[in-house]
Order: sequence, then structure tokens, then C-alpha cells
Amino acid sequence: MLRKLPPLLFAAFFFMPITVNAEGPVTGVSHVWIREAPPGVQQLAGYFTLENFSNRPLAVVGITSPDFNSVMMYRKLQHSNRGELEPVTTLGIPPHKSIVLVPGGAHLILIKPRKRFFDGDLVTLTLRFSDHSSLTIMAPVRRDNPRH
Repeated sequence: MLRKLPPLLFAAFFFMPITVNAEGPVTGVSHVWIREAPPGVQQLAGYFTLENFSNRPLAVVGITSPDFNSVMMYRKLQHSNRGELEPVTTLGIPPHKSIVLVPGGAHLILIKPRKRFFDGDLVTLTLRFSDHSSLTIMAPVRRDNPRH
């Protein structure tokens, strides 16, 4: 025989936050970091892994930061043996796949920092997606490539 749930327990289940947003991207971000730049350098590089857990393609269509004048996305030219890079306006992520921004490959260029950033500081980045949603993340500044 089923018992009735006490009203407080029912309310707890009813108002539980739902972690899946049916209208926005379902993403995961990991291995986020910004390389510390020497004094006077006006461009820093940023890296992360972005996973698309949804059943539809997704694209990063822009990245902004209140800590920098602008943020640009770059990727390695497909047929380049010299590691040449090109700026891109979108970074596509197929369903249930990920993109990895790493030193020597696709990465961010953060231009004209509003202050000097040191190892351990945090940089705010807002990723804008093709479905008009956005995700704000905090990226730690690191002197060296962190071991994951």
C-alpha cells in the first residue's frame, strides 16, 4: 500500500532545481585556464575543453570578457605543417562531442587586459552560443600549463 508523502517532502521534490535546460545548450566546461603573460604583453592565450551533451549541433559564436578589450577565437589551419593559425567567428561542436582548445592548437586570444593578471587570478569569460544562450565561466591564470 502506498503512503502519502508528507507535504514538506512533496514540496522539496516539487521545487528541486532542474539542472537540464531544455531550451539552452547542455554543455560542460573543463581544463579552463589563461596563460600568464610577461609584463607589457597585451595579448594572453586561453584554453578549455567544451563538451556538448545535447542531441543537436552547437556552436560558440562569440566570447567576451569584462577583463579584456576583446576576445578572439583561433584555430590551426587544417593543411599547415608550420602550425599557422587563422581567426574564426564560430567553433562548432557536434552532438555528444567536445572541442579542445590547447597550446599549439585552437585557442583564445584575449586582447588588451584591463589590468595586469598574475598566476592565481581569475578571468571572467562569457561564451555565446548559436541558440542565443550563454555561459559565464571563471578561468584561472596560470604561469605554466596545468597538469590535469
